Amino acid sequence: MIVPADKGRAVVVLNTTDYKDKASELLSDEKTYKKMKSIPTWKYKTKLIKILQSVKQSGAITDIKYRQLYPTCEEVPKFYGLPKVHKPTCPLRPIVACRGSISYDIARFVADIISPLVGQSDYHRQNSKDLVNKLSDLVLDQDEVMVSYDVTALFTCTPVKESLSIIKERLRNDTSLVDRAELSVEQIMNLLEYCLTTTYFQYDGEFYQQLENAAMGSPVSPITANLFMEDFESKALKSYPVPPKFWGRYVDDTIVVIKKDQIDQFTDHINSQHSSIKFTMEREENGQIPVLDVLISRNQEGRLSFSVYRKPTHTEQYLNFTSHHPLQHKLAVIRTLNDRAHTIVSKEEDRQQEINKIRKSLAVCRYQEWTWNTVTRNKSRDDNRIPRRESARPLKTRLDEHARPSSLVGAHASFHDIDWDGVKELDREDNWYKRGVKEAINIRRTKSDLNKDQGRHHLPRTYDHLILSRDSRPSRRGHVTTNSR
Repeated sequence: MIVPADKGRAVVVLNTTDYKDKASELLSDEKTYKKMKSIPTWKYKTKLIKILQSVKQSGAITDIKYRQLYPTCEEVPKFYGLPKVHKPTCPLRPIVACRGSISYDIARFVADIISPLVGQSDYHRQNSKDLVNKLSDLVLDQDEVMVSYDVTALFTCTPVKESLSIIKERLRNDTSLVDRAELSVEQIMNLLEYCLTTTYFQYDGEFYQQLENAAMGSPVSPITANLFMEDFESKALKSYPVPPKFWGRYVDDTIVVIKKDQIDQFTDHINSQHSSIKFTMEREENGQIPVLDVLISRNQEGRLSFSVYRKPTHTEQYLNFTSHHPLQHKLAVIRTLNDRAHTIVSKEEDRQQEINKIRKSLAVCRYQEWTWNTVTRNKSRDDNRIPRRESARPLKTRLDEHARPSSLVGAHASFHDIDWDGVKELDREDNWYKRGVKEAINIRRTKSDLNKDQGRHHLPRTYDHLILSRDSRPSRRGHVTTNSR
């Protein structure tokens, strides 16, 4: 149902009956979902405990890590649909909320291990900024056009068995795996397979099993889908006689530059590569095409320019400044929007127009002038220091990751001269919890702008008088209170 709104906008309201009909239609796909007679939580929990006990007995994880991963929560995952209000029929995007389930913590653990495998393909784009950087120097010929492809329901169409095979091969060839995990490839694969196959959920009083493919909502699903797509696109492009001039993909969204007379043939080609993976396609209109939050425009010479793209359903509503959220969350809204304007928009006049639009929208959301000045002043401050970060991995490994252009520090290093050889460890701690506390203390003491958060542990401000003190003082019990350095 479409309801008129102020300022020429329209608000899409989906009533309960329509929502349930759409959700039931999704769950009626017998190839993907099956109703269950009972809740399998105990069976899956027992299976996970056996796997974890085997891993602990091998010495691959400590007793502390075992207790952290031990499934104490037994919340049944919940299914819901997220309406795609920007599409004509307002279809639902299936989501399975896994937080609090028996597999959530282990999925996060495995995701941290396999996530560095993503992005090793030349076609993978990390974010909008990376996409713009890759396209900036591209010049289109007169017979070339921009086309966008979208994978239909990527997560629920990602084949688990093939993905496991791809990831296993990647892990075997990953020379840095030993730096971030002591588990063997087989142990990692056992845990990953458990996460990808433990896909049951509850909806409207009924219990379902997802028969195949990755569940959208699990921490390992986007990584699995990305790795499968990297393998898919590599094979698809190599097997096409005349590959496109450019192919750049972020998860399920792809921008392609290709000859006009090759569009239909190429679309048929990529749609014939796998029975589960199908693409929808859109061509540029009037020399423009949107991808992610970027509007790409071409001029008569074939050169590209970029601006911020907002879907027609965008309401310009952001976190209200009068809400009871922490101040850093509200300042992060400004920082994110301002950074996007400076990293995506290519023309100065368009950038200024975007900034004016942001400030006007934020003013409606009760943001005052001082908030904008605070964020932009901190952004321009010259700070050459490396952010304080904790890690269980060797220092060299973390420095190599920080030096990547895609990282926050790597991006900052392109504007400043950072002494990488002079970097040293501030402290050492084997205990995961204590290491997080030391990290938070060092971040609070140094106040570096490059640290976008306060670490794993948000220390109360009541400890500031101890943290910021430079001198070690004996306590009343005779102990010495020292700051981590």
